[in-house]
Amino acid sequence: MAHSNSHSPSSTKAHQPSSVSPLHHSGSTTMSDRSRDYFIDKRLYQLYTRLRECNPSVLDMVNALNFVLKQYPALGPVIGTCHDLECFIEAVESYEQEGAL
Repeated sequence: MAHSNSHSPSSTKAHQPSSVSPLHHSGSTTMSDRSRDYFIDKRLYQLYTRLRECNPSVLDMVNALNFVLKQYPALGPVIGTCHDLECFIEAVESYEQEGAL
């Protein structure tokens, strides 16, 4: 007869190292005063809206946006802090208000 342990391994895994780094809050007030410029074009806007429809985690959304931002540096810097993300979203909102859809 097979021996069974009363303690079975958990199906959830402990947090394992990842190549994804979380967004960091800016550490100083001077950083929050600095604005980040993003150029939102039709394609970047469509990517952003499609991602929002999928409702991914913020980190997954930022990784997808950063993938494009790295390929097209003229659109703006990669999103590395919460402040950067706020600036990006403000740029998207400005794009929407301008009716450039």
